[in-house]
Amino acid sequence: MTPGGFSLNIYLLVAPPAATRARGRTAYALLFLALFLPFSYFNHNDGWNQGARVAQLHAIVLKHTITIDAYHQITGDKAFINGHYYSEKAPAMVAMALPSFALTVWLQKLLGVDPDQLPGWRVSGWIATAASIGLLTALGGVAFFELLRVRFDPLTALTGTFGLFLGSLTWPYATSLFAHAGTIGLLCIALWAALGKSTPRHDCIAGLSAGLAVASEYPGVIPCAMIGMYLGFTGWPRLWRFALGTIPAALLILINNYLTTGAAFSLTYGANANFPEMSTGNAMGFRTPDWSVLLGQIVGEYRGLFFWCPALLMSVVGLVEVFKKDRTVAVMLATTIGLMLIQVAAFYSAFGGNSIGPRYLAPALPFIGLVAAYGIKRWPEPGFVLMLVSIAIMLGVTAIAIDPPGDVLTPLESFYLVRLREHRFADNLGTLAGMPVWLSLLVPLVPAIVAAWYWLKEPAAGV
Repeated sequence: MTPGGFSLNIYLLVAPPAATRARGRTAYALLFLALFLPFSYFNHNDGWNQGARVAQLHAIVLKHTITIDAYHQITGDKAFINGHYYSEKAPAMVAMALPSFALTVWLQKLLGVDPDQLPGWRVSGWIATAASIGLLTALGGVAFFELLRVRFDPLTALTGTFGLFLGSLTWPYATSLFAHAGTIGLLCIALWAALGKSTPRHDCIAGLSAGLAVASEYPGVIPCAMIGMYLGFTGWPRLWRFALGTIPAALLILINNYLTTGAAFSLTYGANANFPEMSTGNAMGFRTPDWSVLLGQIVGEYRGLFFWCPALLMSVVGLVEVFKKDRTVAVMLATTIGLMLIQVAAFYSAFGGNSIGPRYLAPALPFIGLVAAYGIKRWPEPGFVLMLVSIAIMLGVTAIAIDPPGDVLTPLESFYLVRLREHRFADNLGTLAGMPVWLSLLVPLVPAIVAAWYWLKEPAAGV
């Protein structure tokens, strides 16, 4: 393989090494497509969370305002401030979706399609999701793969990457304007930059990516801070460069706060009448951690991470392995995971309403996935089997729905298996093109098979 390089060519923020071979570029391009196609193949933008961002995109492009007064009926995730409705969400994902959404709307108007009516509404939302969250998450997957490849081998890297990006909550949430998958992608880029080459450019990329993760999902401040502390431990100049990289995201948050609340340091979350539990008067919904909630985030059918994403069980083995091999990295990973678990256990609505799995743990998944890769290296056969099982589960979830009702305590038994028996599936690009459902569900897996074959058919796949 190309020595020490991160040869992603146009697929990442970093220029490829000069010695990158054509076969290497093809290998990384296939890996990118193996992730991007599944993420863009489905779309699940019906829901309050996604609706808040869709409403804001329409308001900015079509009404030239950040208030969502004209669209607020489609979402309950809205803040009412000074007589106007605003999206209560962190700003980064809307900012990233805005260029592709604006371009799509412009083309729709040229073609005489009303972007505020179906099917224009659905098409613009689908494209904007794929070109922002889908794209960013796929880039994060390639970065995560490279992080694993330089530590282990291509097979372990592929197993770990597909386990995290196709066999965990990353896949279903990458198909919608939730922020979770984009946050996972950004933090994977930050981990690659922080744990890879110690160069000024890598440190700044780590800061930029981690900062944008915070601007996508505010609890991302925990992993962002832990990555910064790790870099500070390895050298103060690295920490300063990391901090410098976070400035654009910090400015984005402050500007968004000022435009919505009138104060740079005031968030919109305390101004949603639908969620009175979240306000400055009650610590924004946080309280003493509930340890039964913490357990429920890990195991159990309702929201258990290991139940829905069994590939991540390898993190139990991996935690021991990473402490053996790199204690400093192990402390950073374990502390981040532990703090995220405690933070979620302290939140009044830890189970996330209508959703699949412990979605508030999304900022911890890159760290859990990295620990799991150490376990996969130690026990490759169980890791490979669990990866396949996880991908099958997440394919079923993504093909049916990503938001089972929050009051259904047994979502696999009482929601997904019921819909499977009734052949109730969401649309995908294959079914919209006229394919039978069974065939359409095989299509998003083909690029992953091709990419794996290309990487493994020769020891180095020409890289």
